[in-house]
Amino acid sequence: MSQAAAHAYDGRGSNSPQWWPSRYGPDDELGAGNELTPERTLAALQLPRDGRKIELAQLLEEGVPAFPPRTWKQLVLAHGALDATKMAPEGSQMTYFEEQATGTYHIGCHVDGIGHVGINGHFYNGHHYKDFYTSKGLTKFGVETMRPWITRGVCLDIAKLVGTERLDEGFVITPEHLEEACRAQGVQIGAGDVVLLHTGWGALWSEDIEHYEHVEPGAGWDAAHWLTDRRVSLVGADNWAFEVIPFERSDGIFVVHQHLLAETGTHILENITTRELAAGGHSEFLFVLTVQKSKGSTGAMASPVAVV
Repeated sequence: MSQAAAHAYDGRGSNSPQWWPSRYGPDDELGAGNELTPERTLAALQLPRDGRKIELAQLLEEGVPAFPPRTWKQLVLAHGALDATKMAPEGSQMTYFEEQATGTYHIGCHVDGIGHVGINGHFYNGHHYKDFYTSKGLTKFGVETMRPWITRGVCLDIAKLVGTERLDEGFVITPEHLEEACRAQGVQIGAGDVVLLHTGWGALWSEDIEHYEHVEPGAGWDAAHWLTDRRVSLVGADNWAFEVIPFERSDGIFVVHQHLLAETGTHILENITTRELAAGGHSEFLFVLTVQKSKGSTGAMASPVAVV
């Protein structure tokens, strides 16, 4: 048993045994990004058969579901289009618009960085926030350390597995569900994979915003460990927090986030739509995602694509 495994986080905050160093070593800052190897990229490039691209991001606009106090506001500036202020009024008469946006990177479809969530002030590899926090950006674990994802993606249709279009709020996805879905869909999960869970909850994104953003079906504690035991590089679901809410334990608030981000350095992709993947029976595909290079940010807006 590795040192990291011997001191696995048990979800009790500071009462847990020490859960660091990580399995990638005490100085590592990439987390599961270490699994994104050139060999796995080359293998994933062989997966597409039709060359069809499926967009996986929910549409971002003002008023979308968001965990309070997250907001998104966009102001389109017209100074470049008005007769009185446009550029080169006597020459080319160039006319333009541009926007100014205010909000958080943790809204809409986005990736949680490993500097986003910690355990009693300690983050990935045990680093305390006082050692890397500044108000203008983190000095460790910023999104600029994320590697691009050009790797194998797998979508497990848990809703279909249990015979429904949409799982109920509070439905706990277990390792047994994951294993049964793998068998039913003829896939296996391996290191470096991106694993997306289809719950059907994403349909509420535009149908019932209030319900969508307060509760959800999602991965339970054991399912999260099943995934990280297989060294996946990224997990996601068609919900807003990946993990089940209400939480499995009343005192286990976002413990799945803690296990994924702080303990194992596994990034989380939130607010995606898996409807087209599930409807088309696309169990595996080429997954492509790059994020903006903003130094010290704790998350990144995302627009992932599956190529089938």
